[in-house]
Amino acid sequence: AEISLGEGSAQRSFDLRVTPLRDRRDRLVGRLLLLYDVTDRRRAEEMLLRRNRELILFNHAGQAFTSTLELNQVLATVLEEVRRVLNVAICSVWLEDPTSGELVCQEASGPKSELVRGWRLAPGQGVTGWVFENDRGVIVPDTRADVRHYKGVDERIEWESRSILSVPLRIREHVTGTLNVTATEVDRFTAADMALIESLAATAAIAIENARLYDQARRDVETKAVLLREV
Repeated sequence: AEISLGEGSAQRSFDLRVTPLRDRRDRLVGRLLLLYDVTDRRRAEEMLLRRNRELILFNHAGQAFTSTLELNQVLATVLEEVRRVLNVAICSVWLEDPTSGELVCQEASGPKSELVRGWRLAPGQGVTGWVFENDRGVIVPDTRADVRHYKGVDERIEWESRSILSVPLRIREHVTGTLNVTATEVDRFTAADMALIESLAATAAIAIENARLYDQARRDVETKAVLLREV
């Protein structure tokens, strides 16, 4: 059997083995308990498992980015992969509306995500707005203890975010939005999770720009076609 002692980073794992002790007449006279420290092995296994999940995530994300230039389809695929790999409830991408300066939920994945898509946040509102304005990722370990947390979205979907990880999306050094991951547990995210999401956000930002350029080029072609027909 395996047991754990201690808490947090000081926790260690042990493999417990019990060996019966018998006398010359084969009578049970006691038991020998042996504890083998397997902490390093367990941590190495967890790191390997995590690394494999990350490679799968980037592989699937890369396939999504190159398979289509439809922005929402790309984002939906990536967000589903993030949910699966990190085992979290809701992921979302918020992009700036250049006209109003608001942040708009472009795509979301998770329970009642259809109620979140299209939601607008005023400039600087919530953790999302803070990350966007400060161009800095953040981990909120407990939303109840952070005054930046905006409860409006939680109330709409009747679900409470207890911890949040949010990173900026940058296109050519310009912040264009944020990538958010939320969970129902307190203190759910780590620095390693943030590093993973920041790497994914950098790749996603390129896909977002390509999708926008493609959409703009398509509209230009359609406009020219209309003008030619009117001549």
